[in-house]
Amino acid sequence: MVNVDSRKEPSERTKCLVWGAAAGRCTLCNRLVLANDELGIPVPIGELAHGVGATSASPRGDSPLDRDDRAEPENLLLLCRTCHKPIDDGGQVGRWTVEELRKKKRAHEERILMLTEIGADQAAFVVRMVGTIRGTPPELTRSTVLDAATAAGFYPHYLPGAHYADIDLDLRSLGDQNTIQDFERCAEDVMGLAERIHEGVRREAISRAAIFALARIPLLVRLGASLDDKLDIRVFQRHRVDGANAWRWPSDATTATFERHLLQEGSESDRVALVLSISGSVLRDELPPEIDHRYAIYEIKPQSPLESGPGVVSSLGDLAQLESAFRDFLAEVEKVHGKIPVVAVFPAVGVATAVTLGRVLMPNISPAWSIYDRDARGSFFRALEVAR
Repeated sequence: MVNVDSRKEPSERTKCLVWGAAAGRCTLCNRLVLANDELGIPVPIGELAHGVGATSASPRGDSPLDRDDRAEPENLLLLCRTCHKPIDDGGQVGRWTVEELRKKKRAHEERILMLTEIGADQAAFVVRMVGTIRGTPPELTRSTVLDAATAAGFYPHYLPGAHYADIDLDLRSLGDQNTIQDFERCAEDVMGLAERIHEGVRREAISRAAIFALARIPLLVRLGASLDDKLDIRVFQRHRVDGANAWRWPSDATTATFERHLLQEGSESDRVALVLSISGSVLRDELPPEIDHRYAIYEIKPQSPLESGPGVVSSLGDLAQLESAFRDFLAEVEKVHGKIPVVAVFPAVGVATAVTLGRVLMPNISPAWSIYDRDARGSFFRALEVAR
């Protein structure tokens, strides 16, 4: 065995392998360490750190590992200077064990490998829309979008003219929407966002979009109806879980199916209402007085034994089932009621369902959705008419 008290420097080949596996980023803090040009001269600021120390006198050097093996890629981590010093100096040495550093190295390099396996053909343009919901201005950070998009196997791009830190349509400064005029004003901005996307489609620069939206349901339906049918759409929504997984779909399995019921036969064939009891329940006596005996009232809800609730639509397969239920409903309306101009909709749905509700409308064929929303007292009011 070679004496480990004599230090062996890593070869140039080894250095390249470690730098490449780490993608030029610090293994601990993810900082890009390829160069620091603050002084006007690009200077690499990455340093190679040892898991097992280079010699027996080095931090974490008390190990039977051979001297030559201590200079191999498996024992070396790429770090920035800020992270390198603490793991080797003072009271931090005991905290950073060899095993802990190995775990960090393995996790970092596996993440880099996974991300770099996403090909250019998996590019998705990120569409971010945020509005005030019940007086609360929600947050939608870049890291949230990046995590969910890459976990779904997409390489996120940003719309032309957008900086990655910006929200493409930020309605939060407009406050809450409490009248039909408020919703109509915001809907114009939504259609302006859609036009930016369509311009990219026309130029063949955009073929896929990843939708991240937090806003009132009528505006989400408007967004869905405004998007070009030629566009491959993947809709994300925030699920009721903590941490980084909140915007990832919780399941890959299709577990939900949906059924349609006729709650009330109407006396006038051209008056139709649709109750969507998906993420919650909408009761018949909650509907406003204008939805009277003249209306045929239908309901779509989860098929028993599932019950309405926030977690019902927990996969893209579930969302596809719900989309099919919407299309079947529109076909039934045309069959039974003929070519009617509008359907009153009372939704208790999540983000992805709301966007999908807009997407199912057929231009110049489907009736418009007259979307109702709840006011601060919980009463329904007519908020926005959405057509294609």
